[in-house]
Amino acid sequence: MKKFKDPRQILQVWFSSSFPIGSYAYSHGLEALIDNKKIKNNNDVKEFLDALLFYGTLRNDYIFMKSIYKGEEINQLILASASSKERQIEMIDMGNSFRKIMRDSWELSLPAKTSLIYCLTKAGLHFNIKFDDLIKFYLQSFISNLINVCVKHIPMSQKDGQSLNVIFINQIQDFLNQSDKLTLKDIGSTFFIGDIYAIKHENLDSRIYLT
Repeated sequence: MKKFKDPRQILQVWFSSSFPIGSYAYSHGLEALIDNKKIKNNNDVKEFLDALLFYGTLRNDYIFMKSIYKGEEINQLILASASSKERQIEMIDMGNSFRKIMRDSWELSLPAKTSLIYCLTKAGLHFNIKFDDLIKFYLQSFISNLINVCVKHIPMSQKDGQSLNVIFINQIQDFLNQSDKLTLKDIGSTFFIGDIYAIKHENLDSRIYLT
């Protein structure tokens, strides 16, 4: 097992834009929302991301990752939680990429056909990374990636994009402060428009992103 003096530095590598899991290729349904003029400005983007964090995918990801840190083996439950075919593709494809890098460069073998958050959380445990550190980096990275999608394709200004990143530093902490008691019994989503447009993305006439 590789040893590191400060495991937190690992997170700066894993969540760097140079870490090749291809997250930039996925919009999590945002492309379809932008294409259908449902998201047109930075206020719309903030509303979307708030819902994703407090009521949608990221809320579930938090619960899944915390549960894995507590010893649960739930990869099949994670995959079953996908609201569409493309959402499951997003989970598995990035998981495949992360697992390959872990094997080839980090001397860590992870199970096949596992989601990104399963692989990421297992790697975090392996390298003794605190859950609080891992989840903050994960949530901020996910949100920043989607903000970048909006900067490019609404389009939005770089200033608006960075202002949203600043806002979500505190939004993420607010979410974590109120989510400590969530368990697997709380898995679910009430962010229906995000789920519906993830499905609609599958049938766009032309598209840039895989999801």
